[in-house]
Amino acid sequence: MIINEEETFYECIPQHEHARISGEIIKRWADEAVRHGPYWNELVLAVREHDRAWIPLDKNPLTDEKGFPYDFTNYPEKPKTEAYQRGVLETAGIHRYCGLLVSRHYAAFFEKALTETGTRFRKQEKDRQQKWRVELQEPDTEDFHLKLLQFCDDLSLYLCTNIPGASKEKENTWFKNGFRQHFDFLNKETIQAEFNGKQNVRVTPFPMQTALDIAIHGRQVLKEEAEEKGFSEAFQKSALHTRHFRVHGG
Repeated sequence: MIINEEETFYECIPQHEHARISGEIIKRWADEAVRHGPYWNELVLAVREHDRAWIPLDKNPLTDEKGFPYDFTNYPEKPKTEAYQRGVLETAGIHRYCGLLVSRHYAAFFEKALTETGTRFRKQEKDRQQKWRVELQEPDTEDFHLKLLQFCDDLSLYLCTNIPGASKEKENTWFKNGFRQHFDFLNKETIQAEFNGKQNVRVTPFPMQTALDIAIHGRQVLKEEAEEKGFSEAFQKSALHTRHFRVHGG
């Protein structure tokens, strides 16, 4: 779950909804060589489904000892890695290549794992990846497609985690200096995003074929109700909440 805390409510955006936005970004990717290259359809599916591991977790949000909901950044490691493994197998059921990309995406979170759970998860996924590479005859698109998945994930997170209309000074610190990925067809320039109005996001250089008009669906949990009933009950009875954005070039 992505949780944005406002003055009187929590905005809760399911991870699978965030992944849907990632999927809309990759579908509009402007590099024709990539669009007509090997495993394009599988890449699109992997990006769209990369967070399906969170579907059962986000239906019943878990809270800490103070009753505050965990989000995707601080969710307890054991149930999270168990869900990740289910998600990897589900996407591999769509296509092995989808599973390979999603496994690498999740394993990357644990490259510097310090816990036994994180270290074990990383090793299991590394072993799984190697098995699937052999089945797929060592696809040479894997590293680049992982970078594409991660960029779409990051741009979607920019849309889902920032206060609409936020100034650069108040943006999520992950993206203040632009995105970490660079692409040859954009001359390896650093891609930057910024708000120009509450519902408009300018991205330069622009990596998509057309502007993206998107609605991001979540729930609005009133803090007063969460205090009275507990977060879980308040979440189940909460109102729908939608963000609307147009993502465009300079």
